[in-house]
Amino acid sequence: MEPLGGARGAVEPLLSAPALALLGQELASAAAPAGADGARPRARRRAEGAYFTPAPLVDRVVREALAARLARRPPAWRADGSPELVVLDPAAGDGRFLVAAGAALAGEAGRRGFDPVAARAAIARRCLVGIERDPEFAALARERLGPGAAVHCAEALLSSVGRELTGAADLVIGNPPYLRSIRLGLADDELREALRGRYAATSRGEWDLYAAFLEQALEWTAPDGEVALIVPSRWLTARCAALLRGKLAEAGAVRALVLFGAEQVFAGATTYTSVVFLSRARQAEVTVARRGTGGWELGQVPGSELDQAPWRLSVGRRRALVERLAAQGPPLAQVARVAKGAGTNADPVFVLGPDAADEVEPSLVRPCLRGRDVAAFGPADPPARVLVPYRRTGQLIAPSEMAGRFPRAAAYLARHRGALEQRERGRFRGPAFYCFGRPQNLAWLSAPAAKLVVPDVALGGRALIDRRAAMVLDSAYAIRPLPGAPVSLALLLAVFNSRVVGLWLRETGVPLRGGYVRLKTAYLEPLPLPAPSRFTAEAERAATGPGAAGRRDEIDDLVRRAYGVDRADWAD
Repeated sequence: MEPLGGARGAVEPLLSAPALALLGQELASAAAPAGADGARPRARRRAEGAYFTPAPLVDRVVREALAARLARRPPAWRADGSPELVVLDPAAGDGRFLVAAGAALAGEAGRRGFDPVAARAAIARRCLVGIERDPEFAALARERLGPGAAVHCAEALLSSVGRELTGAADLVIGNPPYLRSIRLGLADDELREALRGRYAATSRGEWDLYAAFLEQALEWTAPDGEVALIVPSRWLTARCAALLRGKLAEAGAVRALVLFGAEQVFAGATTYTSVVFLSRARQAEVTVARRGTGGWELGQVPGSELDQAPWRLSVGRRRALVERLAAQGPPLAQVARVAKGAGTNADPVFVLGPDAADEVEPSLVRPCLRGRDVAAFGPADPPARVLVPYRRTGQLIAPSEMAGRFPRAAAYLARHRGALEQRERGRFRGPAFYCFGRPQNLAWLSAPAAKLVVPDVALGGRALIDRRAAMVLDSAYAIRPLPGAPVSLALLLAVFNSRVVGLWLRETGVPLRGGYVRLKTAYLEPLPLPAPSRFTAEAERAATGPGAAGRRDEIDDLVRRAYGVDRADWAD
Protein backbone atom coordinates (compact mmCIF):
# COMPACT_ATOMS: atom_id res chain seq x y z
CA MET A 1 0.00 0.00 0.00
CA GLU A 2 1.47 3.33 -1.03
CA PRO A 3 1.79 5.83 1.82
CA LEU A 4 -0.93 8.48 1.74
CA GLY A 5 0.44 11.45 -0.16
CA GLY A 6 2.48 9.54 -2.73
CA ALA A 7 6.24 9.49 -3.09
CA ARG A 8 6.63 13.23 -2.70
CA GLY A 9 5.90 14.33 0.86
CA ALA A 10 4.73 10.83 1.77
CA VAL A 11 4.06 9.94 5.39
CA GLU A 12 5.24 6.47 6.39
CA PRO A 13 2.28 4.30 7.50
CA LEU A 14 1.94 4.29 11.28
CA LEU A 15 2.22 0.50 11.50
CA SER A 16 5.94 0.37 10.74
CA ALA A 17 8.93 0.43 13.07
CA PRO A 18 10.48 3.60 11.55
CA ALA A 19 7.21 5.54 11.79
CA LEU A 20 6.61 4.48 15.39
CA ALA A 21 10.14 5.44 16.40
CA LEU A 22 9.71 8.82 14.72
CA LEU A 23 6.34 9.29 16.37
CA GLY A 24 7.96 8.77 19.76
CA GLN A 25 10.43 11.55 19.00
CA GLU A 26 7.63 13.83 17.80
CA LEU A 27 5.55 13.20 20.92
CA ALA A 28 8.53 13.86 23.18
CA SER A 29 9.06 17.27 21.58
CA ALA A 30 5.38 18.15 21.10
CA ALA A 31 4.26 21.43 22.62
CA ALA A 32 1.88 21.49 25.58
CA PRO A 33 -1.84 21.77 24.76
CA ALA A 34 -2.77 25.17 23.40
CA GLY A 35 -6.05 26.90 22.68
CA ALA A 36 -9.33 26.22 24.41
CA ASP A 37 -8.42 22.75 25.65
CA GLY A 38 -5.09 23.87 27.08
CA ALA A 39 -6.74 26.78 28.86
CA ARG A 40 -9.45 24.63 30.41
CA PRO A 41 -8.59 23.79 34.05
CA ARG A 42 -7.10 20.35 34.55
CA ALA A 43 -9.77 19.41 37.11
CA ARG A 44 -12.52 20.15 34.61
CA ARG A 45 -10.78 18.21 31.84
CA ARG A 46 -10.41 15.24 34.19
CA ALA A 47 -14.07 15.42 35.22
CA GLU A 48 -15.14 15.46 31.56
CA GLY A 49 -12.58 12.86 30.44
CA ALA A 50 -11.34 15.43 27.92
CA TYR A 51 -7.64 15.17 27.19
CA PHE A 52 -6.82 16.32 23.69
CA THR A 53 -4.53 14.38 21.39
CA PRO A 54 -1.06 15.65 20.44
CA ALA A 55 -0.89 16.76 16.81
CA PRO A 56 1.76 14.20 15.67
CA LEU A 57 -0.40 11.31 16.85
CA VAL A 58 -3.54 12.80 15.31
CA ASP A 59 -1.84 13.16 11.94
CA ARG A 60 -0.38 9.66 11.82
CA VAL A 61 -3.50 7.89 13.05
CA VAL A 62 -5.68 9.71 10.52
CA ARG A 63 -3.32 8.96 7.64
CA GLU A 64 -3.00 5.28 8.54
CA ALA A 65 -6.78 4.84 8.68
CA LEU A 66 -7.40 6.83 5.50
CA ALA A 67 -4.76 4.89 3.61
CA ALA A 68 -6.42 1.60 4.60
CA ARG A 69 -9.84 2.85 3.48
CA LEU A 70 -8.62 4.28 0.18
CA ALA A 71 -6.73 1.09 -0.62
CA ARG A 72 -9.75 -1.12 0.06
CA ARG A 73 -12.10 0.68 -2.33
CA PRO A 74 -10.95 3.91 -3.99
CA PRO A 75 -13.75 6.49 -3.96
CA ALA A 76 -15.04 8.49 -6.90
CA TRP A 77 -13.95 12.12 -6.93
CA ARG A 78 -16.33 14.99 -7.57
CA ALA A 79 -15.62 17.91 -9.87
CA ASP A 80 -14.86 20.18 -6.89
CA GLY A 81 -12.00 17.91 -5.74
CA SER A 82 -13.86 16.19 -2.91
CA PRO A 83 -14.08 12.39 -2.72
CA GLU A 84 -17.34 10.55 -2.15
CA LEU A 85 -16.42 9.76 1.43
CA VAL A 86 -17.86 10.56 4.84
CA VAL A 87 -15.40 11.01 7.70
CA LEU A 88 -16.96 11.13 11.18
CA ASP A 89 -15.49 12.20 14.49
CA PRO A 90 -18.18 11.46 17.12
CA ALA A 91 -16.34 13.28 19.92
CA ALA A 92 -14.85 16.04 17.81
CA GLY A 93 -13.50 18.34 20.51
CA ASP A 94 -11.84 21.27 18.77
CA GLY A 95 -11.92 19.47 15.41
CA ARG A 96 -8.27 18.46 15.17
CA PHE A 97 -8.93 14.97 13.77
CA LEU A 98 -11.27 16.35 11.11
CA VAL A 99 -8.77 19.09 10.23
CA ALA A 100 -6.08 16.42 9.77
CA ALA A 101 -8.43 14.30 7.62
CA GLY A 102 -9.27 17.33 5.48
CA ALA A 103 -5.59 18.12 4.95
CA ALA A 104 -4.78 14.52 4.00
CA LEU A 105 -7.66 14.30 1.53
CA ALA A 106 -6.78 17.69 0.06
CA GLY A 107 -3.27 16.34 -0.54
CA GLU A 108 -4.77 13.38 -2.38
CA ALA A 109 -6.90 15.76 -4.43
CA GLY A 110 -3.77 17.71 -5.38
CA ARG A 111 -2.14 14.52 -6.60
CA ARG A 112 -5.14 13.96 -8.86
CA GLY A 113 -4.84 17.38 -10.48
CA PHE A 114 -7.34 19.36 -8.38
CA ASP A 115 -6.56 22.70 -6.75
CA PRO A 116 -5.79 21.54 -3.18
CA VAL A 117 -6.94 24.83 -1.60
CA ALA A 118 -10.34 24.76 -3.29
CA ALA A 119 -10.59 21.02 -2.71
CA ARG A 120 -9.94 21.42 1.00
CA ALA A 121 -12.88 23.80 1.34
CA ALA A 122 -15.12 21.40 -0.59
CA ILE A 123 -13.94 18.46 1.52
CA ALA A 124 -14.77 20.32 4.73
CA ARG A 125 -18.31 20.99 3.46
CA ARG A 126 -19.07 17.62 1.89
CA CYS A 127 -16.98 14.95 3.61
CA LEU A 128 -16.34 15.88 7.23
CA VAL A 129 -18.88 15.40 10.02
CA GLY A 130 -18.28 16.11 13.69
CA ILE A 131 -20.41 15.59 16.79
CA GLU A 132 -19.40 17.38 19.98
CA ARG A 133 -21.55 17.81 23.09
CA ASP A 134 -19.62 20.82 24.44
CA PRO A 135 -20.86 24.02 22.72
CA GLU A 136 -17.54 25.79 23.23
CA PHE A 137 -15.58 23.09 21.45
CA ALA A 138 -18.22 22.56 18.77
CA ALA A 139 -17.96 26.24 17.87
CA LEU A 140 -14.17 26.05 17.79
CA ALA A 141 -14.29 23.00 15.51
CA ARG A 142 -16.61 24.81 13.07
CA GLU A 143 -14.26 27.78 13.04
CA ARG A 144 -11.23 25.60 12.32
CA LEU A 145 -12.94 23.63 9.56
CA GLY A 146 -14.36 26.64 7.79
CA PRO A 147 -17.74 27.72 6.36
CA GLY A 148 -20.37 25.04 5.94
CA ALA A 149 -18.66 22.49 8.17
CA ALA A 150 -21.11 19.98 9.66
CA VAL A 151 -20.28 19.98 13.36
CA HIS A 152 -23.33 19.08 15.46
CA CYS A 153 -23.58 20.01 19.12
CA ALA A 154 -25.07 16.81 20.54
CA GLU A 155 -24.35 13.62 22.48
CA ALA A 156 -23.25 11.21 19.75
CA LEU A 157 -24.29 7.99 21.49
CA LEU A 158 -27.92 8.99 22.10
CA SER A 159 -28.89 11.83 19.79
CA SER A 160 -30.86 11.65 16.56
CA VAL A 161 -27.73 12.91 14.78
CA GLY A 162 -25.85 9.80 15.84
CA ARG A 163 -28.72 7.50 14.83
CA GLU A 164 -28.97 9.11 11.37
CA LEU A 165 -25.30 8.34 10.72
CA THR A 166 -25.69 4.58 11.24
CA GLY A 167 -23.94 2.81 8.38
CA ALA A 168 -23.00 6.10 6.70
CA ALA A 169 -19.37 6.75 7.65
CA ASP A 170 -16.46 5.54 5.55
CA LEU A 171 -14.11 6.45 8.36
CA VAL A 172 -14.73 6.98 12.08
CA ILE A 173 -11.82 8.67 13.82
CA GLY A 174 -11.09 10.41 17.07
CA ASN A 175 -10.31 10.32 20.75
CA PRO A 176 -13.54 9.72 22.72
CA PRO A 177 -13.84 10.80 26.36
CA TYR A 178 -12.29 8.57 29.02
CA LEU A 179 -14.74 8.53 31.92
CA ARG A 180 -15.47 5.61 34.19
CA SER A 181 -19.13 4.99 34.88
CA ILE A 182 -18.84 6.00 38.53
CA ARG A 183 -17.38 9.38 37.58
CA LEU A 184 -19.82 9.74 34.71
CA GLY A 185 -22.63 9.29 37.22
CA LEU A 186 -21.27 12.17 39.29
CA ALA A 187 -21.02 14.40 36.21
CA ASP A 188 -24.12 13.25 34.26
CA ASP A 189 -26.17 10.55 35.95
CA GLU A 190 -28.87 10.71 33.28
CA LEU A 191 -26.36 9.82 30.57
CA ARG A 192 -24.90 6.99 32.65
CA GLU A 193 -28.31 5.45 33.22
CA ALA A 194 -29.26 5.82 29.56
CA LEU A 195 -26.07 4.00 28.48
CA ARG A 196 -26.08 1.29 31.14
CA GLY A 197 -26.80 -2.01 29.38
CA ARG A 198 -27.33 -0.34 26.01
CA TYR A 199 -24.05 -1.79 24.72
CA ALA A 200 -22.04 -4.89 25.47
CA ALA A 201 -19.38 -2.42 26.62
CA THR A 202 -21.71 -0.92 29.25
CA SER A 203 -23.27 -4.11 30.56
CA ARG A 204 -20.78 -5.27 33.16
CA GLY A 205 -19.03 -3.78 36.17
CA GLU A 206 -17.58 -0.28 36.26
CA TRP A 207 -17.44 0.38 32.53
CA ASP A 208 -15.90 3.37 30.76
CA LEU A 209 -17.52 5.81 28.34
CA TYR A 210 -14.84 5.38 25.67
CA ALA A 211 -15.75 1.67 25.38
CA ALA A 212 -19.28 2.57 24.30
CA PHE A 213 -17.83 4.77 21.53
CA LEU A 214 -15.54 1.92 20.48
CA GLU A 215 -18.48 -0.44 20.09
CA GLN A 216 -20.78 2.11 18.45
CA ALA A 217 -18.10 3.10 15.93
CA LEU A 218 -18.68 -0.08 13.95
CA GLU A 219 -22.39 0.72 13.75
CA TRP A 220 -21.58 4.09 12.21
CA THR A 221 -19.33 2.66 9.51
CA ALA A 222 -20.33 1.71 5.98
CA PRO A 223 -19.63 -1.84 4.68
CA ASP A 224 -16.11 -0.90 3.57
CA GLY A 225 -15.57 1.43 6.52
CA GLU A 226 -12.63 1.82 8.87
CA VAL A 227 -12.36 2.95 12.49
CA ALA A 228 -9.37 4.53 14.22
CA LEU A 229 -9.86 5.53 17.85
CA ILE A 230 -7.35 6.43 20.53
CA VAL A 231 -8.45 4.89 23.82
CA PRO A 232 -6.90 3.58 27.05
CA SER A 233 -5.44 0.08 26.75
CA ARG A 234 -7.34 -1.13 29.82
CA TRP A 235 -10.20 -2.55 27.74
CA LEU A 236 -7.89 -5.23 26.32
CA THR A 237 -7.72 -7.01 29.67
CA ALA A 238 -10.30 -5.52 32.06
CA ARG A 239 -13.09 -7.82 33.25
CA CYS A 240 -15.73 -5.14 32.63
CA ALA A 241 -14.80 -5.11 28.91
CA ALA A 242 -15.10 -8.88 28.38
CA LEU A 243 -18.36 -8.62 26.42
CA LEU A 244 -16.90 -5.86 24.23
CA ARG A 245 -13.82 -7.96 23.48
CA GLY A 246 -16.01 -10.91 22.65
CA LYS A 247 -18.21 -8.89 20.30
CA LEU A 248 -15.27 -7.41 18.38
CA ALA A 249 -13.46 -10.76 18.22
CA GLU A 250 -16.54 -12.59 16.94
CA ALA A 251 -16.94 -10.01 14.18
CA GLY A 252 -13.26 -10.23 13.25
CA ALA A 253 -13.29 -6.45 13.39
CA VAL A 254 -9.87 -5.68 14.86
CA ARG A 255 -7.38 -4.86 12.10
CA ALA A 256 -4.52 -3.45 14.18
CA LEU A 257 -3.54 -2.29 17.66
CA VAL A 258 -0.82 0.12 18.70
CA LEU A 259 0.03 -0.28 22.39
CA PHE A 260 2.13 2.47 23.94
CA GLY A 261 2.85 0.48 27.08
CA ALA A 262 4.07 2.73 29.88
CA GLU A 263 4.93 5.59 27.52
CA GLN A 264 2.84 8.67 28.27
CA VAL A 265 1.06 10.33 25.36
CA PHE A 266 -1.14 13.00 26.94
CA ALA A 267 0.27 16.05 28.70
CA GLY A 268 -1.15 16.52 32.19
CA ALA A 269 -2.57 13.00 32.56
CA THR A 270 -1.27 9.54 33.40
CA THR A 271 -2.96 7.37 30.79
CA TYR A 272 -1.92 4.06 29.29
CA THR A 273 -2.84 4.46 25.67
CA SER A 274 -3.72 2.33 22.68
CA VAL A 275 -4.80 3.03 19.12
CA VAL A 276 -7.50 0.70 17.87
CA PHE A 277 -8.04 0.17 14.14
CA LEU A 278 -11.28 -1.63 13.32
CA SER A 279 -12.61 -2.68 9.96
CA ARG A 280 -15.98 -3.81 8.64
CA ALA A 281 -14.02 -6.23 6.42
CA ARG A 282 -13.38 -9.37 8.47
CA GLN A 283 -9.75 -9.72 9.58
CA ALA A 284 -7.98 -13.06 9.93
CA GLU A 285 -5.01 -11.53 11.77
CA VAL A 286 -4.45 -8.53 13.99
CA THR A 287 -1.33 -6.45 13.44
CA VAL A 288 0.08 -5.53 16.85
CA ALA A 289 2.70 -2.88 17.60
CA ARG A 290 3.89 -2.89 21.22
CA ARG A 291 6.12 -0.39 22.94
CA GLY A 292 8.46 -2.03 25.42
CA THR A 293 11.60 -1.13 27.30
CA GLY A 294 13.70 -2.09 24.28
CA GLY A 295 11.65 -0.20 21.71
CA TRP A 296 8.82 -1.16 19.37
CA GLU A 297 7.99 -4.72 18.39
CA LEU A 298 5.58 -5.56 15.57
CA GLY A 299 3.87 -8.80 14.68
CA GLN A 300 0.60 -10.53 13.99
CA VAL A 301 -1.79 -12.29 16.35
CA PRO A 302 -4.33 -14.73 14.86
CA GLY A 303 -7.85 -13.39 15.22
CA SER A 304 -9.02 -16.90 16.11
CA GLU A 305 -7.14 -16.63 19.43
CA LEU A 306 -9.20 -13.66 20.60
CA ASP A 307 -12.42 -13.96 22.59
CA GLN A 308 -13.89 -12.52 25.79
CA ALA A 309 -10.84 -13.46 27.85
CA PRO A 310 -8.06 -10.89 28.31
CA TRP A 311 -6.16 -10.68 25.05
CA ARG A 312 -2.57 -11.94 24.96
CA LEU A 313 -0.87 -9.61 22.50
CA SER A 314 2.79 -10.53 22.76
CA VAL A 315 4.68 -10.28 19.50
CA GLY A 316 8.25 -10.85 18.44
CA ARG A 317 10.57 -13.12 20.35
CA ARG A 318 8.56 -12.83 23.60
CA ARG A 319 5.46 -14.37 22.05
CA ALA A 320 6.94 -17.87 21.95
CA LEU A 321 7.87 -17.61 25.64
CA VAL A 322 4.40 -16.45 26.66
CA GLU A 323 2.78 -19.26 24.68
CA ARG A 324 5.11 -21.79 26.27
CA LEU A 325 4.21 -20.53 29.74
CA ALA A 326 0.50 -20.63 28.90
CA ALA A 327 0.84 -24.31 27.94
CA GLN A 328 2.05 -25.24 31.45
CA GLY A 329 -0.33 -26.11 34.27
CA PRO A 330 -3.79 -24.64 34.83
CA PRO A 331 -4.43 -20.89 34.93
CA LEU A 332 -4.72 -19.47 38.42
CA ALA A 333 -8.49 -18.89 38.03
CA GLN A 334 -9.11 -22.64 37.78
CA VAL A 335 -7.52 -23.46 41.13
CA ALA A 336 -7.78 -20.32 43.26
CA ARG A 337 -9.92 -17.29 43.91
CA VAL A 338 -8.40 -13.83 43.55
CA ALA A 339 -10.18 -11.04 45.43
CA LYS A 340 -9.49 -7.33 45.72
CA GLY A 341 -9.22 -5.92 49.20
CA ALA A 342 -11.98 -3.86 50.75
CA GLY A 343 -11.96 -0.13 50.12
CA THR A 344 -12.75 2.32 52.92
CA ASN A 345 -12.50 5.43 50.71
CA ALA A 346 -11.24 7.08 53.91
CA ASP A 347 -8.13 5.27 55.13
CA PRO A 348 -6.99 8.22 57.29
CA VAL A 349 -10.15 7.63 59.39
CA PHE A 350 -10.47 3.84 59.37
CA VAL A 351 -6.77 2.87 59.47
CA LEU A 352 -5.87 3.61 63.07
CA GLY A 353 -2.65 4.99 64.42
CA PRO A 354 -1.28 3.81 67.77
CA ASP A 355 -3.20 6.52 69.65
CA ALA A 356 -6.51 6.09 67.85
CA ALA A 357 -6.50 2.31 68.35
CA ASP A 358 -7.21 2.85 72.05
CA GLU A 359 -10.21 5.06 71.28
CA VAL A 360 -12.40 2.22 69.97
CA GLU A 361 -13.49 -1.20 71.19
CA PRO A 362 -10.84 -3.85 70.41
CA SER A 363 -13.44 -6.26 68.99
CA LEU A 364 -13.94 -3.89 66.02
CA VAL A 365 -10.22 -3.55 65.32
CA ARG A 366 -8.37 -5.99 63.09
CA PRO A 367 -4.86 -6.20 61.70
CA CYS A 368 -4.84 -5.03 58.11
CA LEU A 369 -2.61 -5.50 55.11
CA ARG A 370 -2.07 -2.88 52.43
CA GLY A 371 0.14 -3.10 49.39
CA ARG A 372 2.95 -1.33 51.19
CA ASP A 373 2.87 -3.91 54.01
CA VAL A 374 3.57 -6.88 51.72
CA ALA A 375 7.22 -7.94 51.71
CA ALA A 376 8.48 -10.96 49.80
CA PHE A 377 8.15 -13.99 52.10
CA GLY A 378 7.51 -11.42 54.83
CA PRO A 379 5.89 -12.04 58.19
CA ALA A 380 2.12 -11.47 58.29
CA ASP A 381 2.31 -9.27 61.35
CA PRO A 382 1.19 -5.99 59.86
CA PRO A 383 1.88 -2.79 61.77
CA ALA A 384 -1.47 -1.23 60.82
CA ARG A 385 -4.88 -1.79 62.40
CA VAL A 386 -8.22 -0.99 60.82
CA LEU A 387 -11.60 -0.19 62.33
CA VAL A 388 -14.14 -2.55 60.70
CA PRO A 389 -17.74 -1.63 61.61
CA TYR A 390 -19.02 -4.88 60.09
CA ARG A 391 -19.89 -8.35 61.28
CA ARG A 392 -17.70 -11.21 60.12
CA THR A 393 -20.49 -12.08 57.69
CA GLY A 394 -19.91 -8.74 55.93
CA GLN A 395 -23.08 -7.06 57.25
CA LEU A 396 -22.75 -3.48 58.47
CA ILE A 397 -23.41 -3.05 62.18
CA ALA A 398 -26.61 -1.02 62.50
CA PRO A 399 -26.40 2.51 63.97
CA SER A 400 -28.47 1.57 67.03
CA GLU A 401 -26.26 -1.41 67.81
CA MET A 402 -23.13 0.64 67.17
CA ALA A 403 -24.24 3.26 69.69
CA GLY A 404 -25.32 0.69 72.29
CA ARG A 405 -22.57 -1.94 72.09
CA PHE A 406 -19.67 0.11 70.79
CA PRO A 407 -20.02 3.63 72.21
CA ARG A 408 -16.33 4.48 71.87
CA ALA A 409 -16.26 3.51 68.18
CA ALA A 410 -19.54 5.35 67.63
CA ALA A 411 -18.10 8.50 69.20
CA TYR A 412 -14.89 8.19 67.17
CA LEU A 413 -16.81 7.83 63.90
CA ALA A 414 -19.13 10.68 64.84
CA ARG A 415 -16.13 13.00 65.18
CA HIS A 416 -15.20 12.16 61.59
CA ARG A 417 -18.75 12.22 60.23
CA GLY A 418 -18.16 15.30 58.10
CA ALA A 419 -15.24 13.76 56.25
CA LEU A 420 -17.01 10.40 55.84
CA GLU A 421 -20.16 11.97 54.44
CA GLN A 422 -18.19 14.00 51.90
CA ARG A 423 -16.94 10.86 50.16
CA GLU A 424 -18.06 10.64 46.51
CA ARG A 425 -19.95 13.92 46.68
CA GLY A 426 -22.13 12.96 49.60
CA ARG A 427 -23.14 9.45 48.54
CA PHE A 428 -22.69 8.23 52.12
CA ARG A 429 -24.77 10.84 53.90
CA GLY A 430 -27.21 9.42 56.44
CA PRO A 431 -27.25 7.08 59.45
CA ALA A 432 -24.89 4.58 57.79
CA PHE A 433 -22.27 7.26 57.02
CA TYR A 434 -19.53 5.06 58.53
CA CYS A 435 -19.80 2.24 55.98
CA PHE A 436 -16.83 1.40 53.78
CA GLY A 437 -16.85 2.92 50.33
CA ARG A 438 -16.17 -0.46 48.71
CA PRO A 439 -16.98 -3.25 51.18
CA GLN A 440 -16.30 -5.97 48.62
CA ASN A 441 -15.30 -9.46 49.72
CA LEU A 442 -15.52 -8.64 53.45
CA ALA A 443 -16.84 -12.02 54.57
CA TRP A 444 -14.36 -13.94 52.41
CA LEU A 445 -11.45 -11.80 53.59
CA SER A 446 -12.50 -12.30 57.22
CA ALA A 447 -12.56 -16.11 56.98
CA PRO A 448 -9.94 -17.80 59.17
CA ALA A 449 -8.43 -19.86 56.32
CA ALA A 450 -4.92 -18.78 55.35
CA LYS A 451 -4.51 -16.69 52.23
CA LEU A 452 -1.80 -15.25 50.02
CA VAL A 453 -1.60 -11.46 49.88
CA VAL A 454 -0.01 -9.49 47.05
CA PRO A 455 0.23 -5.73 46.40
CA ASP A 456 -1.84 -4.22 43.61
CA VAL A 457 1.25 -2.53 42.10
CA ALA A 458 4.81 -3.81 42.20
CA LEU A 459 7.96 -4.12 40.14
CA GLY A 460 7.33 -7.86 39.91
CA GLY A 461 6.27 -10.66 42.20
CA ARG A 462 5.88 -9.97 45.93
CA ALA A 463 3.75 -12.00 48.32
CA LEU A 464 3.30 -13.27 51.87
CA ILE A 465 0.98 -15.75 53.58
CA ASP A 466 -1.51 -14.39 56.11
CA ARG A 467 -2.78 -16.83 58.76
CA ARG A 468 -4.35 -14.23 61.09
CA ALA A 469 -7.45 -13.33 59.08
CA ALA A 470 -6.07 -9.84 58.51
CA MET A 471 -8.33 -7.44 56.66
CA VAL A 472 -6.89 -6.78 53.21
CA LEU A 473 -7.44 -3.24 51.95
CA ASP A 474 -7.83 -2.26 48.33
CA SER A 475 -4.18 -1.56 47.62
CA ALA A 476 -3.69 -5.32 47.83
CA TYR A 477 -5.28 -8.55 46.64
CA ALA A 478 -5.86 -11.85 48.40
CA ILE A 479 -5.57 -15.31 46.82
CA ARG A 480 -6.87 -18.53 48.34
CA PRO A 481 -6.90 -22.01 46.73
CA LEU A 482 -10.36 -23.36 45.91
CA PRO A 483 -11.56 -26.30 48.03
CA GLY A 484 -10.00 -29.50 46.75
CA ALA A 485 -7.86 -27.69 44.15
CA PRO A 486 -4.49 -29.32 43.33
CA VAL A 487 -2.44 -26.31 44.39
CA SER A 488 -0.93 -25.26 47.70
CA LEU A 489 -0.37 -21.89 49.29
CA ALA A 490 3.31 -22.82 49.45
CA LEU A 491 3.53 -23.14 45.66
CA LEU A 492 1.62 -19.88 45.19
CA LEU A 493 4.03 -18.21 47.60
CA ALA A 494 7.02 -19.42 45.58
CA VAL A 495 5.47 -18.41 42.24
CA PHE A 496 4.35 -14.97 43.36
CA ASN A 497 7.78 -14.13 44.70
CA SER A 498 9.43 -15.15 41.42
CA ARG A 499 10.22 -13.35 38.18
CA VAL A 500 7.41 -15.09 36.31
CA VAL A 501 4.81 -12.66 37.68
CA GLY A 502 6.54 -9.57 36.33
CA LEU A 503 7.43 -11.36 33.10
CA TRP A 504 3.83 -12.52 32.52
CA LEU A 505 2.15 -9.26 33.47
CA ARG A 506 4.45 -7.07 31.38
CA GLU A 507 3.45 -9.13 28.35
CA THR A 508 -0.24 -9.72 29.06
CA GLY A 509 -1.28 -6.84 31.32
CA VAL A 510 -0.79 -3.09 31.11
CA PRO A 511 2.77 -2.09 32.11
CA LEU A 512 3.02 1.02 34.26
CA ARG A 513 5.55 3.81 34.45
CA GLY A 514 8.87 3.00 36.11
CA GLY A 515 8.69 -0.71 35.24
CA TYR A 516 5.79 -1.43 37.60
CA VAL A 517 2.96 -3.87 36.84
CA ARG A 518 -0.60 -4.20 38.11
CA LEU A 519 -1.43 -7.39 40.01
CA LYS A 520 -5.20 -7.07 39.59
CA THR A 521 -7.71 -9.89 39.31
CA ALA A 522 -8.23 -9.74 35.54
CA TYR A 523 -4.47 -9.89 34.92
CA LEU A 524 -3.69 -12.55 37.53
CA GLU A 525 -6.43 -15.06 36.76
CA PRO A 526 -4.88 -16.20 33.43
CA LEU A 527 -1.43 -16.63 35.03
CA PRO A 528 -0.41 -20.26 34.33
CA LEU A 529 0.93 -22.32 37.19
CA PRO A 530 3.68 -24.89 36.66
CA ALA A 531 2.80 -28.56 36.36
CA PRO A 532 3.75 -30.70 39.38
CA SER A 533 7.38 -31.79 39.35
CA ARG A 534 10.30 -32.26 41.68
CA PHE A 535 11.09 -28.57 41.13
CA THR A 536 7.65 -27.44 42.34
CA ALA A 537 7.98 -29.70 45.37
CA GLU A 538 11.40 -28.26 46.22
CA ALA A 539 10.11 -24.70 45.66
CA GLU A 540 7.21 -25.35 48.08
CA ARG A 541 9.54 -26.62 50.81
CA ALA A 542 11.99 -23.77 50.38
CA ALA A 543 9.30 -21.07 50.25
CA THR A 544 7.80 -22.10 53.60
CA GLY A 545 11.03 -23.13 55.27
CA PRO A 546 13.23 -21.04 57.56
CA GLY A 547 15.04 -18.10 55.99
CA ALA A 548 12.98 -18.11 52.78
CA ALA A 549 13.47 -14.37 52.25
CA GLY A 550 17.23 -14.87 52.20
CA ARG A 551 16.90 -17.75 49.73
CA ARG A 552 14.82 -15.82 47.22
CA ASP A 553 17.20 -16.33 44.29
CA GLU A 554 17.36 -20.06 44.96
CA ILE A 555 13.57 -20.34 45.11
CA ASP A 556 13.24 -18.23 41.99
CA ASP A 557 15.52 -20.62 40.11
CA LEU A 558 13.44 -23.60 41.24
CA VAL A 559 10.32 -21.88 39.88
CA ARG A 560 12.13 -21.19 36.61
CA ARG A 561 12.99 -24.85 36.27
CA ALA A 562 9.43 -25.83 37.09
CA TYR A 563 8.24 -23.72 34.15
CA GLY A 564 11.01 -25.01 31.88
CA VAL A 565 12.24 -21.51 30.98
CA ASP A 566 15.82 -20.72 29.96
CA ARG A 567 17.84 -18.46 32.25
CA ALA A 568 18.24 -15.84 29.48
CA ASP A 569 14.48 -15.54 28.98
CA TRP A 570 13.77 -15.60 32.72
CA ALA A 571 16.14 -12.76 33.50
CA ASP A 572 15.00 -10.54 30.61
